[in-house]
Amino acid sequence: MWFLQKRNGSELKIYEQHALDLKDDYLHDEIEQLEDMKLTGASLESFGKSKQEYSKQRNDTVPKVMADISNATSKNANFNVFGASSESKKISAQLADLQKHSDDISGNFSKIIESNKQNASTSETLHGEYETLRKEILTKSFNYGPATDKLETELNEIAEFLDEEDKLTEQGDHLEARQYLDDAKVKLAMINDQVSLIVPLYESLNKEYPGQIEEISSVYEKLVKQNYKFNQDIEQNIDAVNKNIEKSNKSLANLDFDMVDRTNEQISSDINDLYDVLSLEINSKRNVLKQQKPVLDYLNHAKYQHNHLDDTINRLSVNYVLDKDDMDDFKEHGTTLNRIVSEYDQDVQSIADKSIVYSKAERDFKQFIEDLDRIESREKSINDNLNQMLSSEQISRKSVEEYAQKVQIQKKTVEQLNLKGLPEDYLEYFYMVTDEIKKLYDGLNSERVNMEEISKQVIVSQEDLDNLMQKTKDLRSTVILTEKLFQYANRYASKDKNFQEELSHARSLFDEEFDYQQALSVISTALENIEPGSVSRIKDTISA
Repeated sequence: MWFLQKRNGSELKIYEQHALDLKDDYLHDEIEQLEDMKLTGASLESFGKSKQEYSKQRNDTVPKVMADISNATSKNANFNVFGASSESKKISAQLADLQKHSDDISGNFSKIIESNKQNASTSETLHGEYETLRKEILTKSFNYGPATDKLETELNEIAEFLDEEDKLTEQGDHLEARQYLDDAKVKLAMINDQVSLIVPLYESLNKEYPGQIEEISSVYEKLVKQNYKFNQDIEQNIDAVNKNIEKSNKSLANLDFDMVDRTNEQISSDINDLYDVLSLEINSKRNVLKQQKPVLDYLNHAKYQHNHLDDTINRLSVNYVLDKDDMDDFKEHGTTLNRIVSEYDQDVQSIADKSIVYSKAERDFKQFIEDLDRIESREKSINDNLNQMLSSEQISRKSVEEYAQKVQIQKKTVEQLNLKGLPEDYLEYFYMVTDEIKKLYDGLNSERVNMEEISKQVIVSQEDLDNLMQKTKDLRSTVILTEKLFQYANRYASKDKNFQEELSHARSLFDEEFDYQQALSVISTALENIEPGSVSRIKDTISA
């Protein structure tokens, strides 16, 4: 209890001193300074309100708090320590609020005083910047062109802001004066930014673009005198650029920088196009005059080659069927060459008449060369195909002769076997190959040889002949082995009735049905049953 009473007493003494400090006229000097400034307007209103609150706090609110402190001190002295403690907490909160309010009042007084000081400094700076910028714009108006009037209007707005600030400051309304200073500062910064944009834009509109157009017009006039022709209306394009320059100047006068940028981009693009058109015709004339004879030489060369190939085709077409795609392309080449001759002659005549657009002639010459390159390459291929056809004919004739000789060899090989007859499938295959070779003979000796078909048939006949040779080889091997087995089987013919029947069956297949493969199978089986291994042994003697 004693400890709490002592703590309450200490706190209340501190609160009493704090209250005395707040009641003291601690803002007296600031109030006198502000009263001497003879404030008006918003500044006076703000000062008056804060001064009234300051007076009320010192003479009304603080005394009430001091009374509460005295009451709490009395309670504490009479051992009502808990009541005193509760009162102490309330007093602490009240003093905190009063201190904050006092600080706000002091801050408001300082703001008005500081505003006056800052206004004086800022005003002096802004006046200097304004005068410098105004002098710059008025003395160098040639740098800003049509934007000068708009800039002067904006300068007048700044002058009005500064005049109003001076008036309000003189009247003592420092807070309101500050707003006009801020407006003037923003406007000055904006004009400086505009000036930095205007100078290069007007430089382009006043010097760069007109200079380029003057150069283009001069070159165009010289080219016209030299009988140059153009696909475009150059004068109309120049007029369009000049109109856009005028349009951009009007936009610049209104400080519409977005429109100026868009229009200037179009102007630059159009000027570049004009330069390109003039340069194209100048370069094209040089190239056309340089290429005129080489193109003619190439054309004459292509015609000569075409006519030479035409003679070859006419000669060969009498005795040969020529490739349809080759002939269609060759015919198209003739049409193309005639077209090129006609268009080339027209261009040359236009050059002579000085009515040619050289860029068109250059495009024509380029296309002529591309067409002639294509024709030359394709006709070389056609000529190679014709030579290949003649070469293939010689190879085919030689191959057919070889095929016929090989067929005769197969025939003699079979005849040497002295057989009573031949298997039906072998005969059919033999006659098929013979017919194929005959057809090749007929094709090669026809009135018009179709080498494409013959070349295909030569390949087929080669395969069929190879198969026939294999069949002949197999037939001969089968017959020789079967006859050897028949000879060997005679030793068992009278010893085994079943064997004799198998032997008779095999001979019937061999001599009457000409089924040599089946005859071999029957006699081989019969011999193996009587003498295992005999067939292999006899076969080995034949191979040896």
